[in-house]
Amino acid sequence: MKFLQSIFYILYIFFSSLFFYSCIATSDDILSLKEEIAALNKELAIIRRNQAELNQQMKQLNTNLQIYTEKLEENRYKMSFLAQRMDDIHSSLSQRMDVLSKQLPKVDFALVPLPTELFNMAYNDYSRGMYDLAIRGFKDYLGKYPDSELANKAYYYLADSYFAKKQFQECIKVIDEYLAKYQKDEFVVSMLYKKGQCFAQLGLKKQSDEIFEIIKKNYPTSKEAKELVGE
Repeated sequence: MKFLQSIFYILYIFFSSLFFYSCIATSDDILSLKEEIAALNKELAIIRRNQAELNQQMKQLNTNLQIYTEKLEENRYKMSFLAQRMDDIHSSLSQRMDVLSKQLPKVDFALVPLPTELFNMAYNDYSRGMYDLAIRGFKDYLGKYPDSELANKAYYYLADSYFAKKQFQECIKVIDEYLAKYQKDEFVVSMLYKKGQCFAQLGLKKQSDEIFEIIKKNYPTSKEAKELVGE
């Protein structure tokens, strides 16, 4: 009898302990679940707050987009207006230019030759011995293009044209104008020599000899100096 009581007591203790530990385990699980739920609620609150902020930002973006769209539309309207205004101004200007062109005398710009063309025309006349036309052409060239690259040659052929026509005074004037402008040009010695010849033709031997002495002294290796020495 006592043995059975002892067994029952042991079984009681065993099941009581088992129940107690089961209760402890269940309490721990519940506490853990509560902590997990709290953490989830916290994360959910953060997500909701972020969602609210995103919604607010989206509203602001929509507002800004609407403002930008309105400004873009306004700019398009202004550009369209300005383009129309420019068309009106262009049309008005064209009409005024047409009126002015009818009022002004007509000028044939195609008749105005280029510098090289003008020089070549004068040189062609010079080459054919048409000195009057050559003189007119070279003077016209020098009047229009006095500092051009061919100006020195224009002076040379102009002086030679006057010399060929025996207009020695005019030839000297052209040479003096040339020498005042060019000091180290390729035609300097030739122009000095021609000036000396002009003085000789005019009977001004003293002036002629002075020019020839300058050539022999300053340009001793030139063709003109050698001719003078050989005379």
